[in-house]
Amino acid sequence: MKKSFIIGFIFLLLSTTLANAGGVKKDRIIKNKYFSVTIPSNIKGYDYKREKDCIKIYDTDSKKAGFGGFAFAIKAYKNPKDHAVLPGSRKIGELTDKKGVIYDIIIKYPTDVQYDYTKSNEAPENYKSLYDLGEEVKVQGIKGSTYFPDRGMKGEDLYKAVLKKHLTAIKEDWDSERLEKEGMSHMYHVLRVGRKADISDKIGYVFYDVNADGIEELLIGEIAEGDWKGVIYDIYTMVDRKPKHVLSGWARNRFYVTDGTFLANEYSSGACDSGVRIYILVENSTEIFPQVAFKCDTYTNREKPWFISYGTSANEDKWENVTEETFLERKKIFETYERFDFIPFSKLKL
Repeated sequence: MKKSFIIGFIFLLLSTTLANAGGVKKDRIIKNKYFSVTIPSNIKGYDYKREKDCIKIYDTDSKKAGFGGFAFAIKAYKNPKDHAVLPGSRKIGELTDKKGVIYDIIIKYPTDVQYDYTKSNEAPENYKSLYDLGEEVKVQGIKGSTYFPDRGMKGEDLYKAVLKKHLTAIKEDWDSERLEKEGMSHMYHVLRVGRKADISDKIGYVFYDVNADGIEELLIGEIAEGDWKGVIYDIYTMVDRKPKHVLSGWARNRFYVTDGTFLANEYSSGACDSGVRIYILVENSTEIFPQVAFKCDTYTNREKPWFISYGTSANEDKWENVTEETFLERKKIFETYERFDFIPFSKLKL
């Protein structure tokens, strides 16, 4: 019995020694105060910088060549305002420390080229493998902290109370005055006029990350077809981890998501004056920031009614009178609307 135990032990020892001699490597675990990041053993040629709340990964060759080499970083933020509007960053989850304090875990990418672009427009294979690792890197809480991937990001978890309130408003047919008082579009009452049954199958919702910060917004709109498909009457977002109302629209002042991350506000004040304003939704805020506006205004110029503005707000428009060709060419960039298949409120289960 003892002899067989000793032989087994020697075999295990020899196997371990041979494995180490053959260069078998383990995954590297990089730790800071709150969390760890695991770099798989097959990833080569990298450096890292560790801070108390951040771990940064670099491509060694690109860094030595003087091009930075920054591939990605994982960082913890206690206050959402601190990472709002940071370029190249988005939320990937939340971490709760042993005291119950919540931190947003953010992945950050470079906003400029960090490899030797003088040799090739394509990123070197090693740099690319490090950059791509950011999407799959394993993050784990340490020292009593717990990491929750995707927490604080998914609409079905964030807007339950908002959806319940809208369902009640639709089924009980709140009038326009009450809807507006409660911060909702009056269209839910307008669409009900002349109908005996509730319209919970005509109004729907969808979760969509409008500003690409990793956190889904709640979009509520009319279930329609054609040019009206995807029309939005209410938008909610998360501000300091709480749901907040962004805006309401209606038939002559309606909203769409366009080109993936912009809001298009189609408006009309009559047959002679109509247009579209393009906005971005500011992260961790209910503010929408204007980008460009287009209008057809025969009141101002009947022969040449096409105008474009790059003003910073509706009250500071500086309209440029342009040709129809220029107008249509520039406006076309923002005409790829997201035609959402809204989930009817009649199917909502809370």
